[in-house]
Amino acid sequence: MHQYQIIMMAQAPTTPTPASKPAVKKTGLIQYFKEVRSEIRKVSWASRNETLVSTVFVFLMVVVAAIFFFLVDLALRSVVGFILGIGGGQ
Repeated sequence: MHQYQIIMMAQAPTTPTPASKPAVKKTGLIQYFKEVRSEIRKVSWASRNETLVSTVFVFLMVVVAAIFFFLVDLALRSVVGFILGIGGGQ
């Protein structure tokens, strides 16, 4: 490092300067709900058919995952039982 950089680092302020807060416009309760209603109108809601298809897909994936984890558990149980059976002497 150069001597100038070291001096500049030593002179850095130790206390942070307070950040100015942005001005918040206070609105009433009625205005708040008008704005909420306006934002809700902008939302793109799924159709009934899209919701049904998504729901069926989720249930199918749950069934597939349950079968997969059942088979993995069965295989691991067999492998661990085989390994423990070797050392058990029974």
